[in-house]
Amino acid sequence: MHTEPFFEGIQALLFDLDGTLVEQTIDFDEMKRRVIEIAQGYGVDAGQWAAWPSLEIVAHVAEMLARTSTQEAARFASRANRAIMQVEAKAAIHAAPYPGVPAMLSDLGAQGYAVGIVTRNCRLAVERILQRSPLPCRVLLTRDDTRHVKPDPRHLTDALHAMGMDGQRALMCGDHPMDIAAGRSIGAVTVGVLRPGVAPAYMAEARPDLVLERVTDLPRYLGRRT
Repeated sequence: MHTEPFFEGIQALLFDLDGTLVEQTIDFDEMKRRVIEIAQGYGVDAGQWAAWPSLEIVAHVAEMLARTSTQEAARFASRANRAIMQVEAKAAIHAAPYPGVPAMLSDLGAQGYAVGIVTRNCRLAVERILQRSPLPCRVLLTRDDTRHVKPDPRHLTDALHAMGMDGQRALMCGDHPMDIAAGRSIGAVTVGVLRPGVAPAYMAEARPDLVLERVTDLPRYLGRRT
């Protein structure tokens, strides 16, 4: 066990949303099934990429279709993205922060940390969640707010730039290996959070600097800024 505080010199804290700050309720299997069905309607067997996240499947299929018809590619992308948003919006109805998360974010902000949230979720779904359960943060970037979405590190750097920070003074916290990969790419300290029932081995290959069972345990590893 590391002695406390563990991380010194951190000024900015970036958090993933679903599965990290908010209980994961999105049916990703249903989302992917609908995307693959839509792709099949355009003559593309997207089932061969079933191991990919839905957003990446959509981008790849659209790129393939664009080689012969940009209009077909645009129509496919519109239908597929609409299906993804429908699944996200449905999940947002029941989504809520994990216990203690709003208070933790408020305390971290009061201590002087620049707190940001970076999520692959759509703006509509996120706003539905936050209307019921506000999460104090300085910057929120959904996938609708940036041209580059995680695991592209520019999703993180866009948020940091908006707060006047850089990756060398940042910490990225998320429940998925892509969060860790994006954080490592910008030189940030990385923290993996294990969703309930997920074994520590899930994060082993990503090699975060710290693995937590609850995101609300993070403050004990941070030096107070005020």
